[in-house]
Amino acid sequence: MSRKTDIFEAVLTNPYNHNSFVDFVREFLNDMDIVAPTQYKKVYNNFSYYVDGYFHIGNYQGDNGEKIAIFSVALKKGDSVERSRTMQRNFIKPLIEAGNCAGALVAFYTPEEPDKWRLSFIRLDYEFSKGKVTEKLTPAKRYSYLVGKGEPCNTAKQRLFPIFQDDTNNPGIDELEEAFSVEKVTNEFFQLYCEKYHELREYLESNEDFMQEAQIRNFTSEQFAKKLLGQIVFLYFIQKKGWLGVDAIPVTMTEKEYKRAFFARGQKSRDIVGSMYAPQEDGSYKVVFEKLRALSNEDEDFLAGIVKGKPWGTGPKDFMRKMFDGCVDAGKNYFDDYLEPLFYTGLNLNRGENGYYPPLHRRIPFLNGGLFEQLDNYEWENNNFNIPNSLFSNVDVKGKREADGILDIFDRYNFTMNEDEPMEREVAIDPEMLGKVFENLLDVKDRKSKGAFYTPREIVHYMCQETLINHLVTKTGISENAIRDFILYGEYLRDEDTAKTLKVTDASGKSHYEFDKNKDLLISEEILSYKKGVNRLKEIDDLLANVKVADLAVGSGAFPLGMLNEIVRARQVLTEYMAIEMNGFQKKTFYAYERKSYDLKVNTIKNCIFACDIEPSAVDIAKLRLWLSIVIDDEISDNAGNGEFDAHTKPRQLPNLDCNIICGNSLMDEFKGIKLITKSNILGNDNGVQQSIFQPGVDSLISHLIELQDKLFFTKEHSDKEEIKKEIQKIYNEIILEQIKGNNELENCYIESLDKNSKPFILWQLYFPKVFKENGGFDAVIGNPPYGLLNKKQNQNESIKANEFELKCYKESDIYKPAKGGMINIFRLFICKSYDILRKDGHLSLIFPMAFMCDLSAAKLRKFVLNKNKIDYLEAFPERDNENKRVFKSAKMSVCILGSSKTLAKEDEQFPMRISTDRFVDLKSQKTMMSRKDIETIDSESLTIPLMTPDEYSILLKICEGSSRMSEYSKCYTGEIDLSLNKKYIHLEDTYARMLRGAQVQKFYTTDNISQGDILFLDSELYLKENKTPRSQHHLQSRIVMQGITGVNEKYRLKMSISKEGEYCANSVNYLMCGNYNLYFLGLLNSHLLNWYFAKLSTNSNVNGYEVDNIPVRIDEDNRKRIEEFVNKMLDNPNDYQSEDELNALVYDIYGLSAREREIVEQRYL
Repeated sequence: MSRKTDIFEAVLTNPYNHNSFVDFVREFLNDMDIVAPTQYKKVYNNFSYYVDGYFHIGNYQGDNGEKIAIFSVALKKGDSVERSRTMQRNFIKPLIEAGNCAGALVAFYTPEEPDKWRLSFIRLDYEFSKGKVTEKLTPAKRYSYLVGKGEPCNTAKQRLFPIFQDDTNNPGIDELEEAFSVEKVTNEFFQLYCEKYHELREYLESNEDFMQEAQIRNFTSEQFAKKLLGQIVFLYFIQKKGWLGVDAIPVTMTEKEYKRAFFARGQKSRDIVGSMYAPQEDGSYKVVFEKLRALSNEDEDFLAGIVKGKPWGTGPKDFMRKMFDGCVDAGKNYFDDYLEPLFYTGLNLNRGENGYYPPLHRRIPFLNGGLFEQLDNYEWENNNFNIPNSLFSNVDVKGKREADGILDIFDRYNFTMNEDEPMEREVAIDPEMLGKVFENLLDVKDRKSKGAFYTPREIVHYMCQETLINHLVTKTGISENAIRDFILYGEYLRDEDTAKTLKVTDASGKSHYEFDKNKDLLISEEILSYKKGVNRLKEIDDLLANVKVADLAVGSGAFPLGMLNEIVRARQVLTEYMAIEMNGFQKKTFYAYERKSYDLKVNTIKNCIFACDIEPSAVDIAKLRLWLSIVIDDEISDNAGNGEFDAHTKPRQLPNLDCNIICGNSLMDEFKGIKLITKSNILGNDNGVQQSIFQPGVDSLISHLIELQDKLFFTKEHSDKEEIKKEIQKIYNEIILEQIKGNNELENCYIESLDKNSKPFILWQLYFPKVFKENGGFDAVIGNPPYGLLNKKQNQNESIKANEFELKCYKESDIYKPAKGGMINIFRLFICKSYDILRKDGHLSLIFPMAFMCDLSAAKLRKFVLNKNKIDYLEAFPERDNENKRVFKSAKMSVCILGSSKTLAKEDEQFPMRISTDRFVDLKSQKTMMSRKDIETIDSESLTIPLMTPDEYSILLKICEGSSRMSEYSKCYTGEIDLSLNKKYIHLEDTYARMLRGAQVQKFYTTDNISQGDILFLDSELYLKENKTPRSQHHLQSRIVMQGITGVNEKYRLKMSISKEGEYCANSVNYLMCGNYNLYFLGLLNSHLLNWYFAKLSTNSNVNGYEVDNIPVRIDEDNRKRIEEFVNKMLDNPNDYQSEDELNALVYDIYGLSAREREIVEQRYL
């Protein structure tokens, strides 16, 4: 290897060494100016709890002129992961600013534990804006590689080494940021993950034993393969914690340790310990391996319980690979002999405090939760699926570099349980990847038939924050700006506000710093002000701790995870403010017993997060991500019981999420046509209905149900858990069967449905009774519902399937009446259901097709939202060809985010609509303020919500106010000759009557010179003989004719001319019949202004009749003659541009547009 390669690999694959790192950055950044690489600066400020000190190694200037600082930072041992990430980033920020730098390259290490360290690139986010404190708060974004001893650094080598070895290029800040990009890493990984999934699935389908068991147990190869890979990837995350394969029996013991074990439990301990350990010359005792190997499992378990093994957290970080190597050495099958027993008798079985697992002679944690329960209770002990070892690793055949088994691929990547956020990105595989895998495991056909599209984390982040802002503003009455600052920028406000800045000198002359109550705080005085005696911290904290959030189509769990992280982050900010006046002891107990990240997360999941999905694998992945988010903060302490508050020495069991995340059809509340909605006094939803004899029993059952669901969440023992789940299901059955009793066939169908993984309905009030009892419904519904037409006759593979009972419910239920309009798109049903389960004043935030804003099919839904509820905001993402600028790369569609509250808005109450040109919300884009009154002015029939900038919107209102609609003078008709149905009348010979097709109609003229298709003629005699409708006589009049389809991006969407009397129109032509006003309206409709108007409101290439009907027109008798003169000139010579200019100017005058407004419209025609 070259010298550069030696230096590069030696630094990144070994424990942190300061001198080596200094040499590394000298090579990595050419021409670095050395500052003080040997001068260690101790930290005594507000960050001293997390940071011990740092070195300022040097400064560097790239070819673009931007300055970058280089630091190494020594961290203090023992800190919550989430808090330390934020504090590390914020610690560097003022150092960057003080040096007038744009960013920094930083090594973060812990001197006591130097094996693992982070190489981070931190960049100040100058695009960040925050109103009153913009100048003070410029947050930093951090991108990190986890490197060091035992870490797979392949990605860091691939991305950083090209810069490292190039002595001619001085990379700028953008190039460095790209080298730390995580996107390429995750894209590459989940492509390989998907390949392994398909390979595993195909093998299972070829295995006769597996297929027979799958048929008996009613699961599929897809479900089994997804669960197995999910279990393996979960263990790859868990092994990073050092929880797997912990040594339970020490090789050597001191005399004191030996005696403690020897006398631990009477004669048995004396016999076993005495025989297992031999005294050594130095006074210690060493295990006799031959005797240890001969011990029975029972005696080995006993021994492990009385000796002091290594603590949790010390297990090998490559446990999965070590277990595979041991399996191969033993000549066993990795899946049948190692993985299945580990899953079902190790991780899923409570073996007491010690967690000793005899098959591996190691400690394995009991994780509970359901992840390691066998799929549909299949007989794993009595089946050998014989999945080949080579599917897991083929390094013995292909060599380490080319090996492509499941473990071979996973071993090449770093795994982190930190889910990335906008300000913190780790260049590793994080749990969000599981969401992308979920989408990628659906092929194109499946994805469309399920309507599933993965939501980017930036969109999730935005929607979750907006949801919390709305909830807190509604509940507290605090101003939106105050709450917005707290939710969006709380971490930065906290760091400034909680700093101790008041220097105090005691009687002995010693000085220290205290919190200054007289200083101005950045947090709003509506939330906290010592000067004004305002403190609403606990009120906000209680609201966050109890907000009820639902996702009706959870997909891969992005939104529950997003809400969990935002709630916990906000409460952690409150923690620091609430502890400002506490002394050290009070703070320690406050943090330990109430405010640890682990406890905040678990209680938030239990009390706040609820979700459903019809797809079992989606529910599994959502649970998996929630469990990982908990595990990351489960900090184990060796000193539990020695003065540390609330410390524990073993991994905590995962909570059971079966009553929080449910698999079933969240739109259905009936079974095969029978309503199953539960009416109960307890739930407060009986609405005064007459009580049945069964009602008191329902109330009693629901009270008991709530108790059982609470109990299930924390139940540890598998048998106890199964018993509680049976009791819960029994209550469901009693209530449901009571409502369908007497119908034996239906009862049997219901009993059969219990064996299916996905329920045919979700009874929200029954399955989540505590939410409705205590809250009257959910505070928030958030998510990305499926999109797609139900039971589409064409392209059925892309249609979302609904059975006859589902379709009947969707068409006839009162809940879904607003969703009607043409063929039903399922996203409209989800919007209706979301409002249905919200409490009064509750908030929804959903992302779905932009058809909601403009399409006629969504008119009823818009009326429902605008007239019965309140829009809080709309974010619009118009259709775009560049897939990198789409919200959903795989779908070329316009989408929007709707934020809305279940409360009636005032007629003139405004809401913001914003257009983003990229795939994320463009916070710099102008907001257009709209009201229901304005929208009714623009389109009183279908309430189209226009897609416009503020300036354009004011022009639109000016055009509409005081105008009539085209339909008041003539309905817009479709051409009378259907080219498909009326073929027998159509000929190519010009001896027949002239017929216009859409392509023949141009602006102010018609032509026979068309690029595609033939000029067609009509056998008018036969047609008129067989067709006697009024429309068949329209050819007798001169008409305004127009193209029925024009390109969305064409300058002129309206292309109209005048037909001659006797000319027929094909159905690719639309027409108006305005009699003596034909020329006048032709002038208006062909004008720049009304073409601009139409283009702004039309969402597709069709020139729909209802859109033309709605065009605002004005009769100006004073200018009518002049308009008609210009039109006649244009009809004689369509290239008479002077007449066209004068015509446009006259139309602008008629509508009263100013010079500035005319300039805005004319931008379209430049």
